This record gives sequence, C-alpha cells and structure tokens, in this order.
Amino acid sequence: MQSENWRLAQYAISFGDLHNFWMPAEEYLKLFNAAYLSARLPTEPLDRNNVYLERPSRQFMTWVERLNMLDVIAPWDNKEYPATRAENVKILDEYLTLCEENNIRPIMFLPPQTEVYRKYFNKKLLDEFYYLIGQACKKYPSAIFIDGWKLHGVTDADFYDVWHMNIYGAAKFSTFLNNFIENLERR
Repeated sequence: MQSENWRLAQYAISFGDLHNFWMPAEEYLKLFNAAYLSARLPTEPLDRNNVYLERPSRQFMTWVERLNMLDVIAPWDNKEYPATRAENVKILDEYLTLCEENNIRPIMFLPPQTEVYRKYFNKKLLDEFYYLIGQACKKYPSAIFIDGWKLHGVTDADFYDVWHMNIYGAAKFSTFLNNFIENLERR
C-alpha cells in the first residue's frame, strides 16, 4: 500500500527504527534512492497566506471510490500484530494511570467511519478492541470512551474517501465532541 510505504519511510528517516516491522530500518532505507532520502522539508513556519501552498480540498467521494470501497478495505482485514497490540495496551494503561494521578479525565474515541468500512471491518479485531477499551474503562472509571461508529447522523456524505471525513463530517463530529465536553463540565 502506497501510504503505508510512505509512513514506514518517515519512521525510518526520523527515528532510524521501524519498530516491530520485520525488516531492519537500514535495509528498508536501501529501497529508497539517494534523491528521495536527501529531500528535506523546510524548517521555517508554513505561510498559510501563500496561495501556492494551498491544496485543493476534496469534499466528497467519487463514484469510482464508492464502488472500490471493499477493495480499499480488504488489505486491512488481516492486520493482526500481537506485539504492537500488547505494547499499545501497555502505553494506554500508562497514559490512563498518568491521567488519574493528575486528576485528568481522559476522553477516548473511535472516529466515525463509512457504512461499508463498519460493515466489512474485521469483526474479531473490532471485538478485541471493544474488549480492551472496556477493560481500560473498568480499571479507570474516570475514563470515557465515545464510539463514533454508533453516532447518529453521520453518513457516507460526511467522508471524502473510505475512512477520512470531509470538512462537513469533521465539523459535525467536532460539534458533537464540543457539546459532549461542555455537558461533562456542567455535571
């Protein structure tokens, strides 16, 4: 997958490590040519008023993307990484402990997804996710979990591809989160 390769390259370049990936970072970096690796991002702040830096904002999925949703989701069906999962559970536990020690109420959420993504996502992985989040919330009762997959009013029109919200969906979800937090503060 193109974006996955890019992400691995970013980790390898930034940290010199691919962490739990089967290939050593040095070997992975050999796959990229010198010109690619020597490319540097500017270190000065981005001038948000520069019209040449604007990217066109996609608002909705195309019909072709809608028809190909299952093909896009299929490679994610067998993404089981026990070592990474165990490490992430440990990190979450440490994070929630830190929040509790500092009287911080953590709010965790599963972002909304398209109907097709929800319908065809690996049920075993999803059940395990819900179980692990449920265990964390039992251990840390102040922690809150919001399941964006069960929010009413979010539709496929709120996405610009299979799993990324467009500006309308992001505004809708942000409004929901803001209202939720404001209601918490009133209690």
